[in-house]
Amino acid sequence: MSNTTPDLSGAVSIVIGGADGIGAEIALGLAAAGSEVVVSSRSIDRLAPVSRRLEESGARFGLETVDVRDPAEVESFGARVMERFGTPTVLVNSMGGGLVKPALDVLPSEWDTLHETHLRGAFLTSQTFARAMRAVGYGKIINLSSTWAYTPAEGRSVYATAKAGLSRLTAALAVEWAQYGIRVNAVAPTTTRTPRIEKMIEDDPTMLARAESRIPLGRLATPEDVVGSVIFLASPMSDFVTGQTLLVDGGLVASR
Repeated sequence: MSNTTPDLSGAVSIVIGGADGIGAEIALGLAAAGSEVVVSSRSIDRLAPVSRRLEESGARFGLETVDVRDPAEVESFGARVMERFGTPTVLVNSMGGGLVKPALDVLPSEWDTLHETHLRGAFLTSQTFARAMRAVGYGKIINLSSTWAYTPAEGRSVYATAKAGLSRLTAALAVEWAQYGIRVNAVAPTTTRTPRIEKMIEDDPTMLARAESRIPLGRLATPEDVVGSVIFLASPMSDFVTGQTLLVDGGLVASR
């Protein structure tokens, strides 16, 4: 593969949390760049829409289920994927789920669920596939962080903490696994125009203006903005980049 173009021909990419939103667009983008893609979600039924889009695009892909909160499921998932597709070149941890709630009202179960998904889940999947990447001396792991890790706000204590932890985990794993040829990075988008956000804008017409007013470039992110950054980090173009969280935020964090 060339190291001057985002060519992923011959790569195998895993997108966990790829049923919809940013994860689905990442899966489609990686496939368009030439990679074979394995898309996973907790439910096989939720993968139907992205499966149709991948099939229509002529992509080479597979579908799998996994609940990253369950270590046994992660281990089984890893074994299935590597038996079917071989050692992955790229792992994208795009597990979703958020929480907007005053800190005084947060339940321990809500804390546990969010952190088990975003933070522990990413650690378990990275650990599982890094063992295989180590054996071949190369791999890319990309975690989906968030600008909330840098600009926490009222009601975001649990989510901001999970995403900040994910960015620090990214850096720690990058340092530890560089000796094995594994690069670990993260992408941190601001509010992105996914179907979920579009519905929120529809329900609250003032939301769009409020959100855009905080961003120096004057608009929300699009899935394409996020996908381009992920493809860069997945490709040989970024082989000397590791341990970084790339902000895809239109200047939001810098302006704060």
